[in-house]
Amino acid sequence: MACKKSELISALNSFGSARATGDGNLIQFSVNLIGQLIDTLEFAPEEEPISEDELAAERADNV
Repeated sequence: MACKKSELISALNSFGSARATGDGNLIQFSVNLIGQLIDTLEFAPEEEPISEDELAAERADNV
């Protein structure tokens, strides 16, 4: 199940507070929580890199 923005923001805020105070236990807890929440996110596929030949062909078509 996907996480809510508010849950992710809360976990990030907890991590920031833990880092600011140097609380090792809270840092570890918030890192684990952020990791769990990130694992629930769905990402769009990455674009495949364009080769130099394809890039040159696109430029030639646009001229």
